[in-house]
Amino acid sequence: MKRMPKVLLLIESSRESGRKLISGIADYEGCFGPWEFNWILRGISGLKNKLEKMDFDGMLVRDIALTDLKLPAGIPIVTFSYGGKDVASEVVNVDVNHVAIAQEVSRHFLGRGFKHFAFCGQQDLAWAVERGSRFTECINTAGFTVKSFWTETGGTEGIQAQDSDALERWLLGLPKPVALMAANDSVGFWVIQSCKLAGIRVPEDCAVIGVDNDPVVCGLCTPKLSSVAVDQRQAGYEAARTLDAMMRGLPPESRDIRASVQGLVLRRSSDAYAVEDPSIEKALAFLYLNRKRSVSIAEVAAASGRNRRQLERVFKEELGQTIQQRHREIRADYVANLLRDTELTLEEIAEVCNFSQASQVTRLFVRVKGKTPSAYRKHARGRS
Repeated sequence: MKRMPKVLLLIESSRESGRKLISGIADYEGCFGPWEFNWILRGISGLKNKLEKMDFDGMLVRDIALTDLKLPAGIPIVTFSYGGKDVASEVVNVDVNHVAIAQEVSRHFLGRGFKHFAFCGQQDLAWAVERGSRFTECINTAGFTVKSFWTETGGTEGIQAQDSDALERWLLGLPKPVALMAANDSVGFWVIQSCKLAGIRVPEDCAVIGVDNDPVVCGLCTPKLSSVAVDQRQAGYEAARTLDAMMRGLPPESRDIRASVQGLVLRRSSDAYAVEDPSIEKALAFLYLNRKRSVSIAEVAAASGRNRRQLERVFKEELGQTIQQRHREIRADYVANLLRDTELTLEEIAEVCNFSQASQVTRLFVRVKGKTPSAYRKHARGRS
């Protein structure tokens, strides 16, 4: 009888990114296993004990766990980049495409007309520094500059409490309106919370985007946090596939696996335009508040304080689209959120959004997004 491979697993499950990695690994093992997993929950000390016993055939671990440890000879290892630690050349490394993340965020902000930009992240985490650098490069290329706020984590992804007052002062000193990229969703939550304490409106004064699209963290934010979704599940699957080949004595196809970027998940925290005309700002706020129903131009004009013809003219001049076009985009974005984050059927979504029938939802969605609701849902959830 063929011996079942023993695999050492050291990936945290407290955050969405870690859970998706583990999910991808489990998906592969379910198809091509079985493997016997030894999942360490006790941190580095637990790993040291396992390394001493050498009772496994392969390792799937965060790179930070290998710091100052002597790697076992001949054991296939796949690491997941976290601390930017240098690992042995024979180790396969899984990382995120930080350039693509920065491009996604900068493209959104620049497309919304922002001219002031900021970044907030943890200076003692290599991936956060990398994201800040890449975002700055993208914005510099467009002819603008980025102001950055760096915090220490104290060895975790959490934010040091003593930095909160400093962050509020920094946020107040930024030119407005400002577009801010947070290194991840936890930092985004912290920024939005600090903006509220400082009396800064999100997104009107400070638009915020995080990274990882953690539904729990993004959902706890008020307003809800926009975030760049990364396909960590597929990265976990590819990591397991690579480890499987290495455990069978085959060379890896590549020693660098990159988690792909699925795109920006737009929520209220960044759904703003950098406009100077207060009537347009009022009109946009009205359109967003009424994203669950159709509205008339007369209603929007009344909310903006301008007459209909004046508003239609300045709206088109400032934003390059009509009021109806913008409202269709807002409604389609809301439908996209429901498709991605809930189990509602298309009929139920139609009812929530005050469409008389599901076919109207499909027509709107295809017109704005270029794909059917079902195709979008499959792609957003990482299913082929």
